[in-house]
Amino acid sequence: MSTEYESFFEKAKPLIYKLQNGLLVLQLTHVTSPQVVYANDVFLAMTGFSLLELKERTAESLSGVIYLPDLAMFHLLLEKDAEQEFLSRSYRLSTASGEPCWVLAHHKKAEISGETYLFLTMTDIHDLMGTQEELEAGNIKWLDIVDSIPIGIAIYSLENDVMKTLSVNQTLVRFANDLEKHLGNAGQTWQKELLIQYFNTDIYTFAAKEDIPLVKKFLKDSHNGSVSTCQFRLRGSDKENPIWIYAQCYSRAKSVTQRTYYVTFQDVTQQVMQELALKESRAHHLYQSTHDPLTEVKNRHAYDAYLEHCLTHRLQNVGVAFADINGLKSVNDKLGHLYGDRMIRNFSDILTKEFSKEHIFRISGDEFVVIEPDISKTEFFHRIAKVQQILKENDNLASIGYIWKNSVGDIRRRTDQAEQLMYVEKNKYYEGSTGVTSKHRPVILSQLLHDFEIGSFVMYLQPKSMIHSSEIVGAEALVRRLDANGRICAPYEFIPQLEQLRLISKIDYFILEETCKLLERLEKEGRSKLKISVNMSRVTLAEDNYIEQVKEICEKYTFPHSHLEFEITESNKTMDTNRLEEAVLAIRELGFGVSLDDVGTEYSSFPMLTLDGIDTVKLDRSFVIQLDQPKARMLVKHIVSMCHDLGLSVIAEGVENVETRDLLGSLACDMYQGYLLSRPIPVEEFLEKL
Repeated sequence: MSTEYESFFEKAKPLIYKLQNGLLVLQLTHVTSPQVVYANDVFLAMTGFSLLELKERTAESLSGVIYLPDLAMFHLLLEKDAEQEFLSRSYRLSTASGEPCWVLAHHKKAEISGETYLFLTMTDIHDLMGTQEELEAGNIKWLDIVDSIPIGIAIYSLENDVMKTLSVNQTLVRFANDLEKHLGNAGQTWQKELLIQYFNTDIYTFAAKEDIPLVKKFLKDSHNGSVSTCQFRLRGSDKENPIWIYAQCYSRAKSVTQRTYYVTFQDVTQQVMQELALKESRAHHLYQSTHDPLTEVKNRHAYDAYLEHCLTHRLQNVGVAFADINGLKSVNDKLGHLYGDRMIRNFSDILTKEFSKEHIFRISGDEFVVIEPDISKTEFFHRIAKVQQILKENDNLASIGYIWKNSVGDIRRRTDQAEQLMYVEKNKYYEGSTGVTSKHRPVILSQLLHDFEIGSFVMYLQPKSMIHSSEIVGAEALVRRLDANGRICAPYEFIPQLEQLRLISKIDYFILEETCKLLERLEKEGRSKLKISVNMSRVTLAEDNYIEQVKEICEKYTFPHSHLEFEITESNKTMDTNRLEEAVLAIRELGFGVSLDDVGTEYSSFPMLTLDGIDTVKLDRSFVIQLDQPKARMLVKHIVSMCHDLGLSVIAEGVENVETRDLLGSLACDMYQGYLLSRPIPVEEFLEKL
C-alpha cells in the first residue's frame, strides 16, 4: 500500500470510526485476486475475524470473506466500472461462526497514486433476510403479502438444474384469466393450483415459442444480483396482433446448488403498440425527409448527408454516375409539368432496374447521382451500358457521365468528375437537337459552329528542335481564331471558355484533321521526317466515341502514324486515371506517339508519368523561366533524370535565349521549343522556314 494511501487513512480515521456501517477496502491489483488492505471495526464484528485473519483468509481468493455461492456474482461486480456512480448489491459474507451473514453493500472505485481501490460500505441486513426466509418457508403472512401485490408474481426455485414453481399470487391468476379473454378463450378459467401445475410442466408457459430464448437469457441475466427485464409475446396470440408481456426478475442463490427467482408479469400490449405506432410515424417522417416523393429514390438532403458520411469513411470499389434528363425544361414549357413528371419517373425506373434505390439520389429537378460501393469495374460498366442502351431506345432520354475507382476518399470530387463527363454527353445531345433550349446548352455553341463554317479558326505551328541544335525536327500544332476584323486572337481569349463549356473537342478534332492534311502533304513532298503534335483535352479524351472519331479523321489521309503525336493537356480534371490510361493505350495501339503536357504545373500529377503509353513529357514554361535560380535548376535536373529513368524523353517549352537552351542542355533535356527557335507561325510560313 502506497505512502499516500496510508496518509489518507490516518486523516480519515476519525470519520471512519463514526461510521455505523462496515467498511472494507480492496486493492485491485488483479480483478481475480483483489487484496484486502483495510476493514473497520464494524465490518470485523460482522464477520468475527481480525484484520490479520481476514488478510490471511483472502490472500489467494475472496472466498475467505465472500460466501462461496455469491462469489461469482461478486466478481461480476468487480468488472463493472463504478468510478462514476455507486453500485448497490446484497450478498452474503463468510463468518468465523460458519453461518453466512447477509449485507447490503455499496461499491465505489477510486484511483489513488496510480493504483485502483474498491471501497465497500456494508449494512447488516441478516435479520431482515432471515425474516424473509421464514416467510418463504410457508408462513401464511408471507403468502398474504404476495397475494396483495397488484402485479402478477411467480416464485421459482432452481435446485440442481431442476426448476420448480413455489408460488404464484392471486394477481397473476387474474392476469392469466384476462389473457385468455384476449385470446378469445372466455370459457378457460385458471386457478392458482392449475397455473402452478402448468408452470411446473413448462416454466415458459406464457412465452411464444420463438421468444423462449429471450426468456431463458432473461432468467440467467438475473444471476449477477441485479434486476433483469424482458419483453416477449404471449403464446397463442396472433402474430399480426400479439399480446406483449413485460417481465422483471430478481434472483439470489441460497446455496451453491439452489437459487430462488422472483418474477413479475405485466400486460404492456397497449404501451408497446403505442411505441410501435410512434416508431413507425418517426420512420415515415424520416423516410419523407430523405426520399423524393415523385421517384422514391433518395433526395438532396440524403445526398448531402451521405457526402458528409463519406468524409470519414473511405469507399472501396465504387462506381459513380451523374445523369441529367435531356430537354426537361422544354417538355415542361410545351407539354406541362405532369408530362415532365412522367419523364422523371420513367428515368428513375430505368436507373432502379440496375441500381438499388438506396444508392440513387435525385439532387435537383432533372439531375440524378448514383453512388454504388463494393462493385467491380466490369459489373458497374456493364450496368451503365444497359442504362445507356435503354436511354437511346427512349429518344436519348438523359445524358450520363460515370467513373469507377477502387478506393475513394473524396466522393464529392468523383461526383464532380462524373458531372463533367455528363456535360460532354449533354453537349452532343443539344448539338444534334433543334428548337430545344436548356440551361446546359451554351449560347456560344451556335457561334462556335458558325465560326467553323466561315473559316475563323486556323492552324499555326511552333517548331521544335533538339537541345543542341536549331534544326527543326518537329512542331506543335496550335489553334488561332480570326475575329471579324481579321485580328488573330490568342488562345487564352477563347480556349478556357471552350474547356469550361465542354466544347473544346470541336477545336481538338479540327486541329487533328488539319495536322493529318499537313502530314499527308509532307509525305507526298518527301519531307516526312517531321513529327507534329496536337493537343487533346481530357474533355475530348473522355468522350465515349473518342477513338472512333480519331480513326475516322486519320484514316482519310495517308502518312506514317509515328509522325503524329497526341499531347494530353493537364488543364481539366474531367477524366479519372483509369479511363485516361485506357485512352492513351488505345492511341498507342494506332501507332501514334503520346506526350504529357504541362508537367510541373499546379494541375500536373507526377503519378501520371507512370501511365503506360506515355513516351514524352513537356516541361512547363514556368520552370524554364526560373532556371537562373539554383533551386529551380536542381528541381528541373531531378525531373529530367526521373523521366529518363522511366524511359521518357523531355522537351522544354518557352525557351527564349541561347543561355537558357544551353543550361537545359547541361541538365540533359532532350528537345526544346520557344521564341529562340520561332514563334507560332502559319503553316505556309512554317514550310518556307523548313
